[in-house]
Amino acid sequence: MSDIFDEVEESIRQDKMEGLWKRYRPFIYGAAALLVGAVALNEFVLRPQAEQARNERALAFETALNLLENDQYVEAEAAFRELAEGNGKIAPLAAQYLAQTQYEGGGDATSATRTLSAAAAVEGSPYERLSILKTAYFSVDTQSMQDLEATLGSLVEDEGPLGALARELVAAKAFETGDIARARTEFNRLRFDAAAPEGVKRRAEIALAAIPPASADADEVDAGATDAPDDSSAPAETDSADIEETGQ
Repeated sequence: MSDIFDEVEESIRQDKMEGLWKRYRPFIYGAAALLVGAVALNEFVLRPQAEQARNERALAFETALNLLENDQYVEAEAAFRELAEGNGKIAPLAAQYLAQTQYEGGGDATSATRTLSAAAAVEGSPYERLSILKTAYFSVDTQSMQDLEATLGSLVEDEGPLGALARELVAAKAFETGDIARARTEFNRLRFDAAAPEGVKRRAEIALAAIPPASADADEVDAGATDAPDDSSAPAETDSADIEETGQ
């Protein structure tokens, strides 16, 4: 008897499954058709369009570079600006060249700084820290030491090559503002910085050879004061000689 009941239950389950399949079969077929259509759309329409767009941006970037190399700054700036304001992955790189074009073409440090600041504001971008460093370079002549350090921020503590370049800029600014002791300290640290590029180390050695020690100026002043004749003693000798002549 148990076998009969099992067969009946199995028949009922099969009937239910068949009913469900007939009910939802159109939806399943529709979903499968949509999936196939989406894959086909991506493979044969969207992907070729994206590839074409990338090729066009690459060609536009190459054209802009050629304009910059030929000193056609107005045309180069327009080309780089269009790329920098786009949505492609090349936009941050184009912004770097746009700032360079603005600075080299017309000496417009303000516009170059503004362009780089916008690029640096994109947190996590591979060009974020590079943009900060370039912003500091373009504006160093118009900034105080405090402003420069604020612009560089945590970049001066970076252990990579960009950090070494930032510290070199701080050292140069210290020398410019007359803080010889700090300038020598910063340049001396750069000489032994393992992460500093070789060019930075060479410039640090040249700077240390050219910058006198902080105490040298003070020593020269003291030496000059010691060697200077004491004018107050001259009248006394003259008076003594006059007295002797009068006595004779």
